[in-house]
Amino acid sequence: FVGLMRSLPEFEPDATDGSASLTVPLYAVCNDLPDVADRIMGTLFKAHLGDFGLFAQLRETIYDNICRVSGVPPGTEPKKPLVLPSESKLGANEMVEAFFAGTPIFDLLSAPVPFSIPQSVRTGHMHIVAGSGHGKTQTLQHFILRDLEAVVAGRASIIVIDSQSDLINTIAGLKVFAPGEPLADRLVLIDPTDIEWPVALNLFDVGLERLDRYSPLDRERLINSILELYDFVLGSLLDAGMTQKQSVIFRYITRLLLHIPDATIHTLRELLEDGGAGRYRAHIEHLSGSARAFFDNEFDGKEFTATKRQVLRRLYGILENQTFERMFSHPKSKLDLFAEMNAGKVILINTAKDLLKESSTEIFGRFFIAMIAQAAQERAVLPPASRLPTFVYVDEANDYFDRTIGTILSQARKYNVGLLLAHQFLGQLEPKLHEAVAANTAIKFAGGVSAKDARALAGDLRTDAGFSEAQPKLSFAAFVKGVTGRAVSLQIMAGEMESRERMSDEERLAVKDAMRKRYAVNIAELAQSVETKPKPEANTSEHQPDTPAEKAIAEPDDGQPMEW
Repeated sequence: FVGLMRSLPEFEPDATDGSASLTVPLYAVCNDLPDVADRIMGTLFKAHLGDFGLFAQLRETIYDNICRVSGVPPGTEPKKPLVLPSESKLGANEMVEAFFAGTPIFDLLSAPVPFSIPQSVRTGHMHIVAGSGHGKTQTLQHFILRDLEAVVAGRASIIVIDSQSDLINTIAGLKVFAPGEPLADRLVLIDPTDIEWPVALNLFDVGLERLDRYSPLDRERLINSILELYDFVLGSLLDAGMTQKQSVIFRYITRLLLHIPDATIHTLRELLEDGGAGRYRAHIEHLSGSARAFFDNEFDGKEFTATKRQVLRRLYGILENQTFERMFSHPKSKLDLFAEMNAGKVILINTAKDLLKESSTEIFGRFFIAMIAQAAQERAVLPPASRLPTFVYVDEANDYFDRTIGTILSQARKYNVGLLLAHQFLGQLEPKLHEAVAANTAIKFAGGVSAKDARALAGDLRTDAGFSEAQPKLSFAAFVKGVTGRAVSLQIMAGEMESRERMSDEERLAVKDAMRKRYAVNIAELAQSVETKPKPEANTSEHQPDTPAEKAIAEPDDGQPMEW
């Protein structure tokens, strides 16, 4: 037993994330399990123990097991060397069962023991592939519950992105968020289904006032990061990834929009329409260098006409969804993710696929992922000790990511932001995207997967395909970089979050009203602000439109039907 104990790893209590209610079989955490098994057998088969008749039945059962593994019929004289655990090619679970089945040693080695994942590893990101009904949601809830304890202690913040609403509703209803409770005023719920109070969001309000306080180097670095992230957000307007030409026009448009006061998604629409450069000529004239030259010489050229029209059609398709239009028509965002993440908030983002539908859900989710990445990169101006750990849960992650995911994961890790990406099967990711996720995640879970996915994940998990396929419901083949040398079978307890105390209806209404006042705008107020918004000044130095069609091109779209 002393030798067995010495083979177990030591975990520093303050280095874990509070996830110790996770369990794995004892054998899964043994260092060099084949050597441990050899030494157990060596001890039991010492000659003096046999002389005293000790462990006779145990020794006989183990010997029969050794014979079966070695291909020797039990009860016969072996004619070839017997195979010991260290000489077998069996996986950990197969080895324990093959050599110790029917003995107390099997029960000992299979006993569940607490298993913790160091927080430093979790900021290296996590990838979960779990088939339908296997327990993906329960797994997310397990980690979220432990992270809520860290939020209470002021040691973390949490962001959850979910398109199905169930997970969001389960978290938001917890008693811990009620007035007077430990996390009162710490909940932020972004819910498009609250159509009377749309959250005030703006694609182009990136906190430039705060950036102006940074050094020129930090400001330039962050501006360049913002432009790169908007490739990710605006690229979802297109059916496929952006071409080089599309990326060029988006980069220059985004740079211009950052210089237009109170620019919204409608400003983007107006720029893409015919005559868009003329409407915003006064702002273009404040640009310099290649950005000014692009709008002067290229923007209205034939080379980019088809690109602008293609994007404009998709943009109109998205704005047709009134819920989406209301949320993104605000001149200023009332949600500052940089501030909220550093304040230790619990931010729940419902991307509401049933309401927004596929295309709007995609850009809505990408918007928030880009804002999270931008907020993470802005942490470069903070000393490392001030970068509060932030854990970001993205369910059905395949809805939002493209080839830029590797860059986002790499940048987030540097600034103490760990992402957990969960989805159902590998076919939801393109091969190159799977490679990027595999290379940039330190923790990998797989359960309820197909034989094809099990084979594809075997290398990432450091195990064979059969191990992943064999995981029962609520169990996962789990690989943790720097903690497990190979995949271990990790069990999740079901119903943990559902069993927690819930808020009363009165408490929920009080919390909802407080969040509305803090982050949203009443729909009547929004309609009034849109009506009174001034139109961009016309460029009087150019030809003034005379016909209704020319006027429609030269003036911003006010939402009214065109003259016929």
